[in-house]
Amino acid sequence: MICTAVPKDALDIVWADASGLLNKAIQTSKGKYHIDDIYHDLTKGLYSLWLVIDDKGDDKVIAAITTRIIEYPSKKAMALDWVGGKRMNDWLPLVLEKINSFAKDCGCEHLEGYGRKAWSKVLKKYKWEPEYIAYRMELNDG
Repeated sequence: MICTAVPKDALDIVWADASGLLNKAIQTSKGKYHIDDIYHDLTKGLYSLWLVIDDKGDDKVIAAITTRIIEYPSKKAMALDWVGGKRMNDWLPLVLEKINSFAKDCGCEHLEGYGRKAWSKVLKKYKWEPEYIAYRMELNDG
């Protein structure tokens, strides 16, 4: 299994596979983001795209992750904003190792991620801890 960052100039080559995997995660934003927004932000360099490729057999892309660097007033962090794929138990340790190393190389002091409550169970064994809970209230009756 291979985890690799995708250079911006190779984005169009892998976008069909990556967008298919990321779209389910993006749909959880309830309309705040669309897959085209993510593509646009990737082309502008606001996000980096990472792919997990199963190198056994037909080199299928099995996961896609976006990251970005956040510059807080007193420290830098690397955010994992969008994660999509299948067979997560197979690739998550590899992805966290690669992104952790990359984040340190970029001068980041921590990783942070956003997602559904179920992520807590998965990430707990990798020493991730919940930081806060976000609430939402619709202003329309729909």
